[in-house]
Amino acid sequence: MSIPVGNKAQGKAFFDREREREDIWRYLEGNHILLSGPRRLGKTSLLQRLAEEADERDWLPQLVDVEGIDTADAFVAELNRAFPDDSVKGYLRAAGAKIDGLLKRFKKVELKVPGGVGGGLELQALPDTSWARPARDLQKRLSPIPALILIDEFTVFLEKLLARDQAETKRLLGWLRAWRLGTGVRCRFIFSGSIGFHALLDRYNLSTQVNDAYDFRLGPFRREAALEMLAEETRREGWQASEEILAHLCARTGWLSPFYLNLLLTSTLDVARDRKPETDSCNRTLRLADVDDAYDRLLTNRSRFIHWWYQRLERDLPQPELGYALDTLAHTARSDAGLTRRQLLNHLQKREPDPDLRARRLDTVLLKLEEDGYLGKQDQRFLFLSFLLRDYWKRNHA
Repeated sequence: MSIPVGNKAQGKAFFDREREREDIWRYLEGNHILLSGPRRLGKTSLLQRLAEEADERDWLPQLVDVEGIDTADAFVAELNRAFPDDSVKGYLRAAGAKIDGLLKRFKKVELKVPGGVGGGLELQALPDTSWARPARDLQKRLSPIPALILIDEFTVFLEKLLARDQAETKRLLGWLRAWRLGTGVRCRFIFSGSIGFHALLDRYNLSTQVNDAYDFRLGPFRREAALEMLAEETRREGWQASEEILAHLCARTGWLSPFYLNLLLTSTLDVARDRKPETDSCNRTLRLADVDDAYDRLLTNRSRFIHWWYQRLERDLPQPELGYALDTLAHTARSDAGLTRRQLLNHLQKREPDPDLRARRLDTVLLKLEEDGYLGKQDQRFLFLSFLLRDYWKRNHA
């Protein structure tokens, strides 16, 4: 089994998040959920695991990736494809009486007719759009049952839809909100979004369209979970590592994102394999020097970082915001302790002398850099979350 680096972690490759999963299942009894967090924290992997567990809990789950679409019609069509009528009818036949047992745990569902599928369901009037009829059919089909609708990359979809048609975005969000708040609704939504989701909606005066969903913020691994994952992955690759070695790997990583942990571990194993002919062929034990050599090797791999991080900014940010972002990262990389907003504004004075315009543009790029996992904020200072990314930026762009 290969170590997942940048790919969705499935099956035995998925680690921990036990506390988060327990909390989400508890919140789902009375809430819809917005799962938010910066990139590279494993939100998609967590959604996939929840979908797998939902089957065992007698839900009807579907994980729907909406990153590649940009219209309301396509969004509704994706949900309809994920929950065809045959699958819903098959679920009802298989679930039988178990549905009532599940519904008894729901805390905010008011049924006009106790028990039985479909009691008390109300369908509000839909906007006059091309997707109104399929949306109504979808809502009618899923509302009465414990369907779990896991929508991945919802923020990415909304950004594209807002760029195309703000009025249509408002209509779609309004319909989804009315659906979630309707009487007799037993299905549940989990939307996956970035930490800048609310700021995006604030910008377009749409925050009230999602304030009914519980905002569940995903953080990095706890140290114990990170050590456990690294130990298990090392064993699966046929190597041994002391806790001291794995703790050192965590310390070099900094931000305990599964992505960065696995990136450094993979490089460490490569280094160890390269030196293996110099040692006893039976000795497959990692060394401290392997971790440090792997860290340096990653910093010299410009193609990997340019593709994942530099070119992503070029793709997503127009000028002058791109210039602000690159300057912000360059200045921040020079300070391990990070920089305050005022310090960043001072550094950017040559780029834009107008203080108000400079502040607005800085705030825009800071939000982008936070939600994409470049920077975090601690004690009013912005700093790189990943030590590896910080040192790469310091070496190549600062």
